[in-house]
Amino acid sequence: MSSEELLIGIDEAGRGPLFGDMVIALVCCSREAVDRLKSYGVVDSKELSPEQRAVLARAVIACSRLVVTTRVSPLEIDTFNLNRLTLDKILYLLSSIRCFISVDHVRAIYVDMVRGYERVIGGIEKLYPRASIVFEERADSKYTVVAAASIIAKHYRDMLIKELKRVYGEIGSGYPVDKKTIDWIIESYSRGSKPPPFLRRTWSILERIAPKWYREKRVRDTSQKSILDYIMGR
Repeated sequence: MSSEELLIGIDEAGRGPLFGDMVIALVCCSREAVDRLKSYGVVDSKELSPEQRAVLARAVIACSRLVVTTRVSPLEIDTFNLNRLTLDKILYLLSSIRCFISVDHVRAIYVDMVRGYERVIGGIEKLYPRASIVFEERADSKYTVVAAASIIAKHYRDMLIKELKRVYGEIGSGYPVDKKTIDWIIESYSRGSKPPPFLRRTWSILERIAPKWYREKRVRDTSQKSILDYIMGR
């Protein structure tokens, strides 16, 4: 056990949709477990059906040392810079798991690219001084442990959308390219309904299809410290 090497992968699902939370997932595995997940068919979640993701999500949980998720609400997304939110949530996940694993055993942390990631590198290095830190485009298609995180994030977002459909009917996937989603918004807006609480109201497409629901995004630049500021000692 003392020679065990751990890898961490982090990815998100639901960054671009009009509806629902964005989900960020962290998966921590041994190198042997990562190899096992690869043999099970763990790949980028976008290449899998919802049914395949559900099956593989259980395999990821069974094989991993830790699987943790956090959510970013539509209200947060409408209020704050999304890249900063994502990075702060990543720091939150990485700091929250330290009491459950041996930090010195973590050899690498792989994260699907987030713009502005340079601002968190120092904070992650303080948390995991022996780990190499990689932020990379399409990391979910290059590193199995990130693919595992992408499956967890996408699966839990699938579940959240499924629960919304139980209440609101067929709302589609939430993505702006989904005709079911656009039709649902137009139909609800034409009835004079209030904007649903799961709607991201600053998405520009609303200005055209539901103008009274649209709100211009004015990113709050608060003086409040984020978790990154505390980790960095600022």
